[in-house]
Amino acid sequence: MTKYDETWVAAEEAKRKWMAENSLYRADDEHASCGVGLVVSIDGKASRKVVDNGIGALRAVWHRGAVDADGKTGD
Repeated sequence: MTKYDETWVAAEEAKRKWMAENSLYRADDEHASCGVGLVVSIDGKASRKVVDNGIGALRAVWHRGAVDADGKTGD
């Protein structure tokens, strides 16, 4: 996300509050996960920038251990 969206933030805060009060999920446990990357083109059009950003996201998680055949990208 590159734009600040107040509606999204308010909805996310409400969801997190509900989860904290009604489920086994605890935000404090999030440190154990290395994360997830999602790269998309909002307009649905193919773009080299999406590919480049995806490769950049994979490079950010090199510590996961998987390396592609080119020896440069991760899983």
